[in-house]
Amino acid sequence: MALLEFRSPAAGGFFMMPETFAAVCKVLGREYSEQGCWLPEDLDGVIGALEAETAREAKLLAQQQERARARGEGQWSACRTYAEQDAADEARRKEQERVSFGMRVFPLLDMLRRARRKGVKVMWGVP
Repeated sequence: MALLEFRSPAAGGFFMMPETFAAVCKVLGREYSEQGCWLPEDLDGVIGALEAETAREAKLLAQQQERARARGEGQWSACRTYAEQDAADEARRKEQERVSFGMRVFPLLDMLRRARRKGVKVMWGVP
């Protein structure tokens, strides 16, 4: 799969990894395609589905963080060895560096919203 370029008369273009767009397609319930176009009349449904998924993910991440806090993760424990504490710290650092679906689709959502306001299409394809 090749890098995808998104373009619209409403906003500046950007590139997206095909794996990210495959996740977008899954959320939208459609097959992955290396090129295509959303017409102005399609934008409400696309935006709604992506916003719903980002909200669901944000809620899930907040619940996971709350459970971690409740278990005392990230706090020093006298019962842990230095190696165990280092491993816990490393796992927490990796989780904080994780790029969520919401972060990955933010430029796409911004372009879609601008296109909806201007009543224009959004196109994607392999550059």
